[in-house]
Parts: sequence; structure tokens; C-alpha cells
Amino acid sequence: MGFNNRSFVNGLVFDVDHEYGAIAWDLADLPKPNIIIQNTRNGHAHLLYALKSPVLKTDSARIKPLKLASVVQCGFTERLDADKAYADILIKNPLNEAEWRTTWAESETYDLTYLSEFVPDVLTTKNIKSRSEIYGLGRNVNLFEDLRIIAYKEVLKYKANKTYNDFYLDMFSKATMLNDYSNHNNPLTYSEIKQINNSICKWTWRNFTAERFSSIQSARAKKTRKAKSLINFLEDL
Repeated sequence: MGFNNRSFVNGLVFDVDHEYGAIAWDLADLPKPNIIIQNTRNGHAHLLYALKSPVLKTDSARIKPLKLASVVQCGFTERLDADKAYADILIKNPLNEAEWRTTWAESETYDLTYLSEFVPDVLTTKNIKSRSEIYGLGRNVNLFEDLRIIAYKEVLKYKANKTYNDFYLDMFSKATMLNDYSNHNNPLTYSEIKQINNSICKWTWRNFTAERFSSIQSARAKKTRKAKSLINFLEDL
């Protein structure tokens, strides 16, 4: 049964493969899932936290929500001792009462920021800025981050001498190689790579100009000079 899809994260789903799966959230001091689907034979369970605002996986202009979802997913996975290899696209059919015992919680859908308050140990500035864990949504985030940096550096060359299609095909080739290298144990699908590449290429081609690139470089230079001045000031104290 599908809940999430290749474009949207409608909720965070965790596959808990131990006999206390249905109450793993309580044992870990986490909020109650909206849906708990427990295997009647061994106690294993899928725990689903429905999000109030779905997170788009393919919006290169808004990577922060996906990054936050990735960090929260990582924290909950660790606390629940859930399966890191679980793809969170499909969940067990909650209406199949012959195999699954389903609990529907009365709680409303969750705000991602609220869920993040339960994993403050992983929700740090260092974790937000560093590379994500290479499972779950972390794979999408890392490919986004790696590919967009390459696209920013290359786009003006293609705008000057080649076509958008040339730029798109080259970026897609690089995206595929990055996925094979970074996510070799649990790679993203072809469609996920394509969607990420589409988003980055369209946004970069539309928004990057020689003038914009020059202003970015100028801003970075000013920031660097300011930091160096502060260091020199502190050293003279």
C-alpha cells in the first residue's frame, strides 16, 4: 500500500523488526504514531507519522525542509531501532485484519518542527550543515547538495556555448555517477535521480546569470575578508 511517493514525503514511516514494534515509540519516549500496523505473528510493526505539510523531494529552491525531514528520520530510526534499509514508500495494508493488527491514533497530523524536538541530539547545527546519513531521505539530500554545487559551477559555460539539453544531459550523467558512488548500497531509483536532476537544472538555468554569479562571488569575498579581520583582531588582544 502506497503512502509516500517519489515526489512527496507525506509522512515518516518506520519498519521496526522486533517483537515490541507496536510500542517501540513509547519505549523510546517518542510521540504516538498516527497509524500502528503490527504483524500478529511476530510483533514487528510499521509506525507512521503523518505530516501536516508534505515535504517535496524535488524542489531545489527549498532543500531545508527535506534536510530537516532527513535529520528527524535519522533520529527516530536510531531511537526506534528501526530498519535503515526500509524505503518508506510502501506500508503494510492496515485493512488486512488477517495478518495485521492496526491501531488508528486520534492524534492529528504532525508538524515536522514539533517532531524534531524529540531528537535534539541529532538536531544540531553541525548535523544540519553536514552530510546526511546515507539511508532514507539522506540519500536525496546528499545528491541534491552534491549535484547543485556542480551545476552552479558549470551552468554559465553551457549558457555561453551550448544548449539547455546539453547541460541537462551532462548533469544527469553526473547525477547517476554520484548516486552510484555515494549510495551504492542503497541507490536512489532512476525516477528519483531524474526528478532531482530536472529540478536542479531548471532552477539553475533560469536563475543563474553572469551578473548573479559575480554578486555571489563578491559577497563571499566580503564575508571572507570580514572573518580574517576578526581573526587578526582577536590575535592582537
